[in-house]
Amino acid sequence: MEIIKILHETPNYLVISKPVGIAVHPGADRESYTIHHWLLQKYPEIEKLPWKTKNRIGIIHRLDKDTSGIMLLAKTPEALDFFQDQFRARKVEKYYTALVFGKLKPAHGFIDVLIKRDPKDRKRQKAEMIDFGFDEAEKKNSSTEYWVKKTYNYEGQVLSLLLVRIYTGRKHQIRTHMKFEGTPVMGDSLYFTKPSRRLSRELGLNRQFLHATKLKIKDFETKKPIEFEDKLSQDLQKVLDNLSTLQL
Repeated sequence: MEIIKILHETPNYLVISKPVGIAVHPGADRESYTIHHWLLQKYPEIEKLPWKTKNRIGIIHRLDKDTSGIMLLAKTPEALDFFQDQFRARKVEKYYTALVFGKLKPAHGFIDVLIKRDPKDRKRQKAEMIDFGFDEAEKKNSSTEYWVKKTYNYEGQVLSLLLVRIYTGRKHQIRTHMKFEGTPVMGDSLYFTKPSRRLSRELGLNRQFLHATKLKIKDFETKKPIEFEDKLSQDLQKVLDNLSTLQL
């Protein structure tokens, strides 16, 4: 596992670059090392504070285990409540970098569909334009905005590098939306097509090409907007470098 890098820190919170392959908090596999464990090891004194939920101390939001990038963590219960309120009110701007199979049209657009758990596979989410067959308690609106930043030609196929903003925080939202559009995230082992999986393997992608790049939020101390950025992880940057070389 890569070292967890601290990008910004105050007495009340910190911003980290989450490596790929580490979950945010304990799930079904209780023995795995998580961001939650790392936080308590690094700041053992915060465990004594009056947290409402002890098994997720400091966890403001989450990223998938195989998604890398920027994460915000709280060091005090007050900071946790302050930031989580912004996430609930959808006042946080979250941007990701993704490489997808195929070409999205238009080059800038929105994906607004319903998301629910896939009844055929409980590990997956499913997106639909209409709510036919959706259980009222499960269906959730979801909204994603994307910009095509660059395209690559690889073995006769187009790959698109995207900047993506999510307006809702549904489970697997970007991955589900991109599969719905017919342009699955490269390297995704859950939402893929046979061609996307084959090319991902050829490119040496062992995980989804998805990185949390930028976060805009109101600062706890100053109460003013603040922005954090995290450059692409080395494994994903290497894939882009290789693709760029092939274009020459």
